[in-house]
Amino acid sequence: MNTLLEKGFLAGIGLLSMTREKAQKIIDDLSHEGEVQKNEVTQWVDQLASRGEEERTALRKLIRDEMKKVMDDMGLATKEDIQKLMEKQG
Repeated sequence: MNTLLEKGFLAGIGLLSMTREKAQKIIDDLSHEGEVQKNEVTQWVDQLASRGEEERTALRKLIRDEMKKVMDDMGLATKEDIQKLMEKQG
């Protein structure tokens, strides 16, 4: 049986894929084992779900930024570059 610390660590690793439903299941399991008080359940679910969304948002931004750098390094035209050229011609 996992301890609260182990479950917290495992939940931390999975934050990128954390949905409200997954968070609810983890917290419900902890609640049934007596490791989390019933009145803390909703707060923990909200915190885990919120943190999961924050991590996904940060990862999307990181990927976007890195892709932009790669495109810039390769000298590729962006959609905006092409649109500007088309506007100049039109």
